[in-house]
Amino acid sequence: MNRRQGWMLVALGVILALGTGVLVFFLLQQQQRNLSVEAQRMAAAQVVPAVAMMDLPVAARPLQPGTVITSDDVLLKSFPLDLVPVAAITSTARLENQTIIAPIGQGETFNITKLASSSGGTISQQIPVGRVLFAYPIGDLFTQSNILADGDRIDVLITLAVPVISSTGTLAANIAATQGRDVTAYTLQNVTVFKVLRSNADTARSQTTNAQQPTALLLSLTPEDALLLKRLRDSGSKIDLVLRPVTDRAPADVPPIDNDVLISRYRLR
Repeated sequence: MNRRQGWMLVALGVILALGTGVLVFFLLQQQQRNLSVEAQRMAAAQVVPAVAMMDLPVAARPLQPGTVITSDDVLLKSFPLDLVPVAAITSTARLENQTIIAPIGQGETFNITKLASSSGGTISQQIPVGRVLFAYPIGDLFTQSNILADGDRIDVLITLAVPVISSTGTLAANIAATQGRDVTAYTLQNVTVFKVLRSNADTARSQTTNAQQPTALLLSLTPEDALLLKRLRDSGSKIDLVLRPVTDRAPADVPPIDNDVLISRYRLR
């Protein structure tokens, strides 16, 4: 080997050494960056604290006074536990069929002071749109028994004398042939007892039983049904009330009953 070849080998060795050093340097830098990113990710996962959350019912849309709450009006939204409003209603069951008495914005929690069941607001603010309140005096044994409560639903039964008119043509004959027959029938159904009005006149009873004597019912009716109930009262009909199951809203298809039906059904002749 001559001198020139020797120098070439030395130069090649130096170049290979420098290349290897540069490659090692870049590999170490890349590994260090990867380790740094992983360390930051693990540190972030350990630092973020777990926040206690709670699901609250909120208004799914803007709700106006008089609105009766349905499932379509309510959504569940998560709130940090320390940000839950003090007066917020936390159970959707407490909102079922409640009536709004003050505006509630979309996404707003439900507050007990904005519902008809609370003591806030006037009675007129609690009446749903399209309804009126009819004060019906308590007179039968059922309503005097202190069973009915606010929010119950009832049906109204009547017994009245229906005149039977002869088919003859003269007025005198019609009058002579007119005779009353008692008929018992279902009339108004699924009527909401808005409030049971009570008297504290019986002080001794109130103190011993913690209950006041019911004196009248505030019934939530359409104007047409209120007019019909007034007419039934004014006609002298005998009126009785029956209590519905809380889940039963279907109309009862029951034909009227008179003496002929009783005789035919039970063979009283």
